[in-house]
Amino acid sequence: MVEKCDILVVGAGTAGMYLSWLLAKKGYSVVTIENDKREKVGNRLDVIHFETDRIKNAGIPPFKVGEPDCIEIREHSIQVTTDFTTEVKIRALQTIVRLTPFLNRMYKVLEADGVKLVFSCKFLELIFDDGKIVGVLAEKNGERIEYYARLVVDASGTSAAIRTSLPQDYGIETFNLGPKSVMYVLLQYIKWLNPEEKHPIPDTGYQYYLLWFGPCHIENCAILGVGQPGSYENARKAREEFLGKAQLPPYEVIKEEQGFTPYRRPPYSLVGDGLLCIGDAAAITYPFSGHGVTATWNLCIIAADVVEITLKEEGYVSKDRLWDINVRYYRDQGAKFASLFMQLSGILNFSAKEWDYVLKSGLLYKTGDEDEVPEPNKEYEEDMSLGEMLKFLFKLIGGMLKRQLSLKHVKKLLSANSLAGKIKKHYEIFPEDLNGFDQWVNKADQLWKQKRVAIKKLETISIEYH
Repeated sequence: MVEKCDILVVGAGTAGMYLSWLLAKKGYSVVTIENDKREKVGNRLDVIHFETDRIKNAGIPPFKVGEPDCIEIREHSIQVTTDFTTEVKIRALQTIVRLTPFLNRMYKVLEADGVKLVFSCKFLELIFDDGKIVGVLAEKNGERIEYYARLVVDASGTSAAIRTSLPQDYGIETFNLGPKSVMYVLLQYIKWLNPEEKHPIPDTGYQYYLLWFGPCHIENCAILGVGQPGSYENARKAREEFLGKAQLPPYEVIKEEQGFTPYRRPPYSLVGDGLLCIGDAAAITYPFSGHGVTATWNLCIIAADVVEITLKEEGYVSKDRLWDINVRYYRDQGAKFASLFMQLSGILNFSAKEWDYVLKSGLLYKTGDEDEVPEPNKEYEEDMSLGEMLKFLFKLIGGMLKRQLSLKHVKKLLSANSLAGKIKKHYEIFPEDLNGFDQWVNKADQLWKQKRVAIKKLETISIEYH
């Protein structure tokens, strides 16, 4: 069986769903194939968080609390120190979403706008013509289908089924995700046995352990989540150490889930001849949280604009015609994410006492005026004004004088911040065309090789962050 379309998207998760929708609304024929059954897509991790303002920017139909896909919409979260003595209220506009119901709501929207969705359809291999991608071979119900398209999109998630199967010389890195390049996430759905007793409220985080309590759609329940690199065992041990100190009221575990998200830099190029990579398949995630949905939506908006222009022209959709996707992404959000990922190699070395000082002193969040609620850096910038830099350095020096920060770890933080500035500036001059790409990659490689492994020494285990 043979089918033809303008764009063939492999993967109907949050990334593939969104780009398919954008391109179909521009009038192109889009076929999106998905390995899972329609009602099963996204059920690996049931509940996730979206940044509320970025949902609106993406044009996603509004969420309504009480509908099957929306648990609640929150304006604040709480961060707690490791000694459990201080709570810091953070301004964080978050929409708490049940992923599978959300995707199924959006599938109806996609189909109404012309996307052809094909579920239980497995990607087998790429189809090449004269060494260039022209389609994919897939299988559904034992029948093989040849899909021919002007553009193939890898939105297959962490497996990166297409990108990792590319020829080594195709121009996109083919790395696989492994223990050093992912965050392993464990979720426990817990029910408070005595809900009247004081317990962590939803959206309470313990960043030193990379652990949080999230909202749950079940009454008197919460989601206890933890993420760590290296292994699920690392995540389990971090959770055990936290539970040994937290003195929580009694609860029972009613369900458990596990999964992982990319924790590494994306490939230097997201495009090849006839190919675009997005989402987890391209390791597009927020460096500080592992969330990647709205980050990829930003990439998809750029990609849809470039693809629209490209498909209006006749001829093969070569890499150079898609190149502006790289340029526009890496010079903006990509540069900011590269900088933040580099910064993490400094702060993740901090001990529990040092982490508490960082949180209490306001080094971690923008605090604004005295009466303002602190908030995360929403634009993911590490740039500081002269006044902000002096205030930052004053707090670091104060921490060392008070023996709350070690000189060794402050040096590592400042070194990481210096590298963060360099890598950001380098990404901001991502080459406009292929001519300067190899030279740019060589310089980027040199900068990334200077990134140091951070080591967090918990009481029961030392965890490496590469």
